[in-house]
Amino acid sequence: MQTADMGALASAMWVSGPDFDYGPDDAGYYADHHNHIVHGTFDLGPDQCAGARLLVASLGYRVVWVNGKRLNDEVLSGDWTRYDRAVYYDAYDITDLLAPGQNTIQVELGNGWYNPSPLTLFGKYNLRQRLAEVGTPQVLLTVLNNAGQVLCRSDASWTWTEGQLTFNNVYLGEHRDLSFVSTGRGAVTVRHNTRQLLPAVVERCRMLGREEATSVVEQDGALLVDIGHTVAGFADMTFRAHVGQRVTVTYAEGMDAQGRPVYDTNLAGMVGLATPRGTCPGGSGAPELALERDVITAAEGLNHFVNEFCWHSFRYTVVEGLEAGDLVSFAGAYVHTDLRTTGTLVTDNPFYQDLLDAAKRTKLNNVHGIWEDCARERLGYGGDMVALFSSNAFLFDVSGLLDKTLADFRCDQTDRGGLPETAPFMGIGSQGPAYGEGPLLWQLAYPYLALGADRWYGRADLLRREWPYLRRFASYLMSFDPADLAGHCLGDHGSIESAGFGSTPDKGFCGWCAILWSLECVAEIARRLGQRHEDLDQATQELHSQIVVRFGHHDGSFGQRSQTSYAFAAGLRLGDSRALTQGLAERIRGNDGVLATGIFGTMLAFDQLNRHGMDDVVEGWLLREGDPSFHAMLASGSGTLAEEFHVFLDSLDHAMFSSYVQWMSQALGGIRVADDAVAADHLIIRPYFSAHTNKVACTYHTPRGEAHVSWERAGDTIRLDLTIPAGTRIDLCLNEETRTLDDMTRTEGTELIPGWGP
Repeated sequence: MQTADMGALASAMWVSGPDFDYGPDDAGYYADHHNHIVHGTFDLGPDQCAGARLLVASLGYRVVWVNGKRLNDEVLSGDWTRYDRAVYYDAYDITDLLAPGQNTIQVELGNGWYNPSPLTLFGKYNLRQRLAEVGTPQVLLTVLNNAGQVLCRSDASWTWTEGQLTFNNVYLGEHRDLSFVSTGRGAVTVRHNTRQLLPAVVERCRMLGREEATSVVEQDGALLVDIGHTVAGFADMTFRAHVGQRVTVTYAEGMDAQGRPVYDTNLAGMVGLATPRGTCPGGSGAPELALERDVITAAEGLNHFVNEFCWHSFRYTVVEGLEAGDLVSFAGAYVHTDLRTTGTLVTDNPFYQDLLDAAKRTKLNNVHGIWEDCARERLGYGGDMVALFSSNAFLFDVSGLLDKTLADFRCDQTDRGGLPETAPFMGIGSQGPAYGEGPLLWQLAYPYLALGADRWYGRADLLRREWPYLRRFASYLMSFDPADLAGHCLGDHGSIESAGFGSTPDKGFCGWCAILWSLECVAEIARRLGQRHEDLDQATQELHSQIVVRFGHHDGSFGQRSQTSYAFAAGLRLGDSRALTQGLAERIRGNDGVLATGIFGTMLAFDQLNRHGMDDVVEGWLLREGDPSFHAMLASGSGTLAEEFHVFLDSLDHAMFSSYVQWMSQALGGIRVADDAVAADHLIIRPYFSAHTNKVACTYHTPRGEAHVSWERAGDTIRLDLTIPAGTRIDLCLNEETRTLDDMTRTEGTELIPGWGP
């Protein structure tokens, strides 16, 4: 079916309105340009409506209407890819939308990632120059019946009209004229398809919940709206106005001490932000401040505005151009990829629930077809993916995201085998060995995610698909002198002990570890596939020995003896992992309970402290009050995590330190997917009976079924209930004793003897 679908869709034409002309330096991008709506008609006989399917792909975002009805509730449709190498299409049953006689299809097009602004992100990355392909948004569409007969396809017979949007950009917002009505149609611009078309593998974005305004106050001649929690999504507002009246909505994540909105945390690409090196420039024609802002030109009377092609990250909005009595309603609608929830955890500790809720909200706030980092960047950084994979995979079914992400990395693999910092690649490469090659711990994402895909989901198909490119990546790493390659590492990004960007603890040591980590992942994938791996094993053994000699100390520690070095050394088994983890625990305790590692060291620390029964150290950090702490981070009540603990102009809606969910599921919930698992067929059940909670219920939906662990303390006795999927190997670990259970599916009311908890 897919092959036939791809062939039928490929025979259609890409259609759009006329190409946009922004001038020689693209500064004209910021002027008014109505978006395009393309139209097609086709006739159906009485027996031709049943089983009709619509196949559609777009370069940029799209909204499809059939006979005047919106196709579905999906938003931000149109996957960002390396468009010159692969484009994803969607298939929909539209039988119920068709009727005998003439039928109409119209597609409204938005710029999305195919037609970005010339804004210079961070003062230097112009997406119009860096992306492999940019241009006027286009759509490719075919309608088929059950027999595979083409009922309609996009071609030169289609027409186009202007839409109400005069500006739309993924970072900067939308300008919509609600009073505009197009008066004429023209012939579409057509292009033959030469692109590889692939069926979409990632769940679509939808509006999934909303936050109504909790307060609206007048401030400096405008309306300050607070919706209570930080939302990444659309504004949904109803207001009264006169025709032509201009209303602007500007978005902010936080407030300053004087109760005024702070825009610095979500300025697109930091453009306009004052830095020690000067104000970050935005390039020709760019706004002075790259604010998230919508501009609405009103129709007469009651107006309704909701975003279409740009999501915002905000708790607060400043609405200008309206009196308080004219704003009828305002809400923030959560918009994100509709990921299926696979993991839940409930405790009777309110702050643990706050932590879990904040992690889940923040993670979802930053998934829109790819794994993103935050609103001001919206880029898929490999390092964040590594740090957060296990926590994401517990909470959500990310199998489809893994499929696309691995393809995105592969599509941008360099000729010599290196991998980009972000997937899709957009030009950034912080300290990478060459253009298009990211820092080492960001390149690690490719083999690390591939291995995770098989461990959690049994995706050997992805391992086979990616194997030639994974092998090439390993050869690339082995072609360097590790002493030279290790310098291309940003280290343990986000550490509280960092002196600045890239100035992280034990940076050189981390670089060597990153090479070893990557090669070990590829070697494990080779073993899972039955591929030759002797050279990989030899390379990892030699590198392991070199690291021990170069960085090891007589007391078993490594590098500068930082928390980061202990976490990396324990995680990569450079010495006695238990002793190294004990050393890490001692340094955390000696640092007033503060875990000072960055995003990688934090993930490794949570993992190793749990493996070796030192969960109280993690718990001390998570429940710590004062500053720095998660208590301080969540004190505003916005319900999202900040980018870092020690920099307060960073994003206030950033998930990079949400890996504690991994510890909560493995320790409090007691469920760990074993290292040798395939499709989570081997689980380690080892609950930590915390003194700070008396009741925990944890559920993880594996590919084989539901795994559930719950425990409750009553006096000095603990009741433990387990539900385990059939065909799953279980290592049940209690009080340093381990039993392997191959056939158990459920056990209720296991009473632990007094003293088996704290």
